[in-house]
Amino acid sequence: MSLRLINNKRIDLTDQEYKTYEELCASYTRDNFNGKDLFNDLFETNEQGLIIFLKPPTQTFSMEIIIFLQNVMVHQHLRMIYAEFEEAMSDMKNILSELKTSSKQN
Repeated sequence: MSLRLINNKRIDLTDQEYKTYEELCASYTRDNFNGKDLFNDLFETNEQGLIIFLKPPTQTFSMEIIIFLQNVMVHQHLRMIYAEFEEAMSDMKNILSELKTSSKQN
């Protein structure tokens, strides 16, 4: 994951998510319209680049963009949960290993 800029907000995206973002922007871009403008003022992020709030659209929008942002938000939070779970499991394995070692010594 890496932090990217969308609508002047830092956002944590995988390479595939960023590629999808660029493809969406390109598909809506016309001579008189920039597809990136569809992302204006639709979300807020925290310091880590996680989407923490999706705002109701106040201008022309696409459901495709809204669904994309919802999916990114869900995936970001799932990645965070999985990372915390893996860390907790690693800590528990270390504790169990230490307990086994100390019980063999006694």
